[in-house]
Amino acid sequence: MFWSRGSREAREEYEPPLHEEFGFTIARRGYDRDQVDAYLVRLRGGAPPPEAVAFELVRRGYERSRVDEVIAQLHREAGREK
Repeated sequence: MFWSRGSREAREEYEPPLHEEFGFTIARRGYDRDQVDAYLVRLRGGAPPPEAVAFELVRRGYERSRVDEVIAQLHREAGREK
């Protein structure tokens, strides 16, 4: 059986999962991963909610301080673009 690496275009279109892209690690108690991912997708799309964001704390969630860093950085970058 032969394994194909795929076309060059397919490799270039690959987008890493958000946890890999931003370096999120899993903590014993952390932010709900689905909530964080959904918020980041909206934030990158230019539609952050006007109110402060709050995520549920769950077992095996994203490590909180790293998520807070990334969100603060994305907000700063969005402010500079305006």
